[in-house]
Amino acid sequence: TAFIRRNRATPFFLFLSHYAVHTPIQAKKNLKAHFDQKPRGDQKNPAYAAMIASVDQSVGRVLAELDAQGLRENTMVILTSDNGGLASVTNNAPLRGGKGNPYEGGIRVPLIARWPRMIPAGSTASVPVSSIDIFPTVLDAASLPTPEEPQIDGESLLGVMEGRDELTRDGLFWHFPHFRGHDATPYSMVR
Repeated sequence: TAFIRRNRATPFFLFLSHYAVHTPIQAKKNLKAHFDQKPRGDQKNPAYAAMIASVDQSVGRVLAELDAQGLRENTMVILTSDNGGLASVTNNAPLRGGKGNPYEGGIRVPLIARWPRMIPAGSTASVPVSSIDIFPTVLDAASLPTPEEPQIDGESLLGVMEGRDELTRDGLFWHFPHFRGHDATPYSMVR
């Protein structure tokens, strides 16, 4: 929040990458105690839930500081994940698989954007996007040109966020060149 206060008078870029919810599964004791009291359903790991709650609290502090500094309307906030939940501690149903798997439970994650000046509140889109689209989106939002070299594979999402148009690409591609124990071998996929 101090970074936001220091830079409130000039355009800024803030990239905040939480380590949670990666292993080891370790949570704040007070939050874990809260989730220990919850009935067990398909989600059975209170520590994992508490780690997610910690990320939620941190994002909430950032959003509150943007509001407090009068930056809400003119600040784009993008929230996403690099992969689905860890299948050993969470349930990604109705999607199959989890982190590191080529199934939708491993690669399909939400992308949430808030920019009240440009994005209608409560709007949704079902256009498949990828994290490679974030860089050209930020450039477009800042009215900066996308560099010709190196070639950028992503597309700006501003039109989709504003409800104006679709993307022009024919497909999305993934490559996972790793062996990961019992549940993943190298794979590539096209959607």
